[in-house]
Amino acid sequence: MIKRGLLIGRFQPPHLGHLSVIKQILQEKDEVIIVVAAAQLSHTTKNPLTAGERITLIRIMLIEENIDPIKYWIIPANDIMDNPLWVHHIKRLTPKFDTFYGNNQFTKMLFEEAGFEVTQTGIVNRGEFEGTKIRSNLMEGEDLNNAINPDVIELLSEWKIQDRLIACRNENPVSDLV
Repeated sequence: MIKRGLLIGRFQPPHLGHLSVIKQILQEKDEVIIVVAAAQLSHTTKNPLTAGERITLIRIMLIEENIDPIKYWIIPANDIMDNPLWVHHIKRLTPKFDTFYGNNQFTKMLFEEAGFEVTQTGIVNRGEFEGTKIRSNLMEGEDLNNAINPDVIELLSEWKIQDRLIACRNENPVSDLV
């Protein structure tokens, strides 16, 4: 039977910390299911990228690392804002999995209560690989080579995500729920 690990994140944007966790999961499991959370949110300072853009960036990052596409699933999931139903919502969207990987205590509790094995991921240089800091550095035009895959940086530049972040900051978006 195929063993699958589940990783949930916003991936705003996907960075080398995410890549490290994906590689960890693939050392322990046959496949990894990568859930792009808050799929409905985009064009805000906290969630600048669309779900489609995030999926594209994750795929580019994994291809660059020569990770076989047969080894991963990338699935978008809208937030439902109903914590007791969250795990059921994820189960409906994904192939069967046996282990949830994460660090968020609340999310780990939800998956444990639902009967899943939960594995704490190693926090890889959290100071460097933190989404808020990366988005801030992106907005300021700072070097991201230590935090983000070069192909991902190239696409972010091509898509003018720095301009989008600046516009979002200046327009004070209506909602940054997650």
